[in-house]
Amino acid sequence: MKAKITILVLFLVIAFSCSTAQGASGDLFTGMGKKLTKGVVNVLTGWVELPMQTMKGYNSDKYENNKLLGGCVGFFKGISYTIGRTAWGALELAGFWTANPEDNVGMCIPLDAEYAWEEGKPYDYCDPNFTEATFKPVSRKFLRGVGNALFGFAEFPGQVAKGFQDKTPHIGIMKGLWFWYSREIYGVADVATAIFPTPQDNPGYAFDQEYSWDAFVDVIEK
Repeated sequence: MKAKITILVLFLVIAFSCSTAQGASGDLFTGMGKKLTKGVVNVLTGWVELPMQTMKGYNSDKYENNKLLGGCVGFFKGISYTIGRTAWGALELAGFWTANPEDNVGMCIPLDAEYAWEEGKPYDYCDPNFTEATFKPVSRKFLRGVGNALFGFAEFPGQVAKGFQDKTPHIGIMKGLWFWYSREIYGVADVATAIFPTPQDNPGYAFDQEYSWDAFVDVIEK
């Protein structure tokens, strides 16, 4: 337990040092607070998706002539939504201190609403077709996860090189470690939740670049 606390404190120090160097410490800790709060709410209320989706399915115009079928479809949809919301909430709760992808737009099946108890807008898995609405977003999220999980380490040499280029090597080292570890965590999370609906927004501190190796490529190009 002491080792975990030590690691967490270390990464918070790293995060603070990196953000201070960029003049963005307020944004960083505001983002961490939002991520932590959102994580707690989704972990505690993720189960609400089950009755909500069942009710939405039952009341859907799509199943106006067969309410029972609509309720059944909603029930199984609710299971998927419950898993996705709760799992992503756990990620944000436990990893509130991590950096994260800027957002998940086009990278996942989106949840109907920000919070489980809200009506929101039901997502159509076949609009305009199954490939565009379901297969491609799921595939993108899975591939992003694999990329971050396998190549997250590329952040370290890239950020270190940027640090030396900016004459702040200590910041480059700390940021490289922080981004590397964060990409590994989000990579595993993306793969594990690829088929489940998750939020489209990420309220925390976003990675500087889309891919883990982009920082190193930028240094080489300059």
